Amino acid sequence: MTAVRQALLILLAALIPASLTAAFHPRRPPWFQETLAPGEETLPTVLAWGQNVFWVDARSADEYMEEHVPGAIRLNLEDWEQLFPKFLDSWSPGKKVVVYCSAATCELSREVAERLRQNGISSVFVLKGGWEAWKVKK
Repeated sequence: MTAVRQALLILLAALIPASLTAAFHPRRPPWFQETLAPGEETLPTVLAWGQNVFWVDARSADEYMEEHVPGAIRLNLEDWEQLFPKFLDSWSPGKKVVVYCSAATCELSREVAERLRQNGISSVFVLKGGWEAWKVKK
């Protein structure tokens, strides 16, 4: 019985520093791996692309007028016929298109991105977290 008790005490003594190291070590592995859907990118990745990004806001006209990513153009499915020619006039083929909508749960950005791909725009990505991710950045 004393051998079992000693083994448990040694185990407990080892668990405390191991737990602290796992929680606070600067080079610890992440606790969870963020998963991205196909065609989705995180804000830090998109910002790392620098000036090579063409922002597309898939939200409503009211939301866009209230506030949007600087330089973003509005393009949504409701007004596609009117807005898509304006998109083509502004977009240059060397730029990566990043589409966002209101939040991570919003599907409008995915729908607009898919429609852009169907129209021959190849380098199209959806911003993970949408507008909410941008607002947190500020």
